[in-house]
Amino acid sequence: MMEPINDRKKPSAMDRAIAFVSEIFTPTLPVITAAGILKALILLLASLGILKSDSSTYYIFSFVSNAGFYFLPFLLAYSAAKRCGGNPYLAMFLTAILFHPDFTSLVENGGSLTFLTLPVTMKPYSSTVIPAFLIGWGSSFVEKHLRKWLPDIISFFAVPLLTTLIVAPLTLLVLGPVGLIIGDALSNSLIFIHDKIGWPAVVLLAGLTPLLVTAGFGLAFLPPALASIETLGYDAFSRPAFLTANIAMATAALAISLKSKHRETKSLALQSSVVAYMGITEPSIYGLLLPLKRPFIASIIGSSIGGVVSGLTGIRSVAYASPSIITLPIFLGDTFPFTLLAVAVTIAVTFVLTWILGFEDKVLHGEEKQQNTE
Repeated sequence: MMEPINDRKKPSAMDRAIAFVSEIFTPTLPVITAAGILKALILLLASLGILKSDSSTYYIFSFVSNAGFYFLPFLLAYSAAKRCGGNPYLAMFLTAILFHPDFTSLVENGGSLTFLTLPVTMKPYSSTVIPAFLIGWGSSFVEKHLRKWLPDIISFFAVPLLTTLIVAPLTLLVLGPVGLIIGDALSNSLIFIHDKIGWPAVVLLAGLTPLLVTAGFGLAFLPPALASIETLGYDAFSRPAFLTANIAMATAALAISLKSKHRETKSLALQSSVVAYMGITEPSIYGLLLPLKRPFIASIIGSSIGGVVSGLTGIRSVAYASPSIITLPIFLGDTFPFTLLAVAVTIAVTFVLTWILGFEDKVLHGEEKQQNTE
């Protein structure tokens, strides 16, 4: 018997926000997955001496994998605009403003621009997430209102033209810079904590990483990680924290695969686990951990405990990559044995917690789910 519509529990603001982020990121997962795994594979092959890092083949595969992240804002703007009911191609066009060679060359050479005497923020936007979100939402917002106000006879050309005239300056003056500020504020606040309290900051970031990746902030730590490696020769903060987080989410998916009685869920969980162990956790997050909730909590706890080991032993990465089983060579050095210890502890704790806490064993994506409601 169906329950009255009025008695159904309405989704909370947090549930709606998570669903919104998930719907925007999910279509981009094939690109993120392909680019991330390719980057990890070439690093592994180089560390094993199979592929020389100064060879043309390595160089080609390197920029192929980097392209997936460099142009990620285009894909996110498309997805965000589509989710918000706007024209996704118009959103991509407006995002392309920030990648035009004329603009990027000015940024690289320290040039300046003004629009109607207002200064334009001259910063690179490659691999950023929040600006693309804001551009996709902003262009859709303006476009939908223009379609309501303008007569149909001129809307075909007037709506995209006016949307461009309004949103293009806003992209350079407001949406882009605000997106950068939000991303920078997030990463800088945690870096400040690391500088002030030391290893507990690694624990904090390890525990928060599943939430940050869910909200699309995973790439916010790319600039500070690269800067640390460039200036200090290593990263002892974000890469160690992301390592235990990625391993924890992969292990939670693995536990779901082994415990579930549904073939569809077991298959989805196993595939997501394998990919997550390679450093691509989005399929596990959006496809399993968030819908099932308790495994997500287990991954946060397991990641935090693994972060304790990482922080106390001072493990560090000497190169940048998405931390995973196959990119463990980026942690090669005096602390590498402790890296393996952190991974082992994370796997053990997360697996046991996921198994004990359990989850609602159901088919998340498949026909059986529909059949059970008949």
